[in-house]
Amino acid sequence: MSRRPPETIYLTGASRGIGRATALALAERGHRLGLMDRDAEGLNILAEQLRFSERVHAVRCADVTDLGTVRCATAELEAEIGPPDVLVACAGVGGLTLLPDLQPEALQSMLQVNVVGVAYAIDAVLPGMIERSHGHLVGISSVAGYRGMPWMASYSASKAALTTYLEGLRPALKRRGVTITTVYPGFVRTAMTEGTPFRRPIRMMEPEQAAAYLVRAIERKPRDFVFPLGTALGMEFLRRMPGRVYDWMMDRAGPNALTVEF
Repeated sequence: MSRRPPETIYLTGASRGIGRATALALAERGHRLGLMDRDAEGLNILAEQLRFSERVHAVRCADVTDLGTVRCATAELEAEIGPPDVLVACAGVGGLTLLPDLQPEALQSMLQVNVVGVAYAIDAVLPGMIERSHGHLVGISSVAGYRGMPWMASYSASKAALTTYLEGLRPALKRRGVTITTVYPGFVRTAMTEGTPFRRPIRMMEPEQAAAYLVRAIERKPRDFVFPLGTALGMEFLRRMPGRVYDWMMDRAGPNALTVEF
């Protein structure tokens, strides 16, 4: 990837997984970073790893689903490193939906963090971006949001909702100088995915590999960015599949995917 002029980038969910790997990659490329996460210890460890860069500030954001907390965290970042050119909303949660226990509380949590939390992060930085007629919002959706995935109903719903929300914001914000990129990662080896009881081994990217793709999306600013290529092609095929055909496939493939009942 060619070098781009450094930007001020705010990153939520920065202390672990894709967020942590992306923060390290962005710092190496010279960007100014404002890092947010609820995990103070994880943030401190990351800040220690980034001590080579003087253009990094980390602040604990205890709850991305509390608008006041998010606004306070972003205000501190702005005071320390300046207003953001880019917001990367990496904070997210996931989990399985295994019947007969529907676990509606898990659905509520995923919607709150994966959708409302992103909306709050956008709300906190958007007035300044609109005033400056300049800004880039990066939302981390998932290929799991392309269709309602068996055993992942709540997670799929939350990511589909985020995709639709960002798509709805896009035209009005574009007129005001603010662009949106929606990112759709495939399987990445994180705490969220490693605990899934797949019956057969699933090929997963390491967080560092996912971060390289995400940095490309941040710097190139496409409308949509799906990775890796194999997953992108496979999920696009499923997305375009007629509903009855998809149901037939899931009726047969779904029960054999996990070592537990769903």
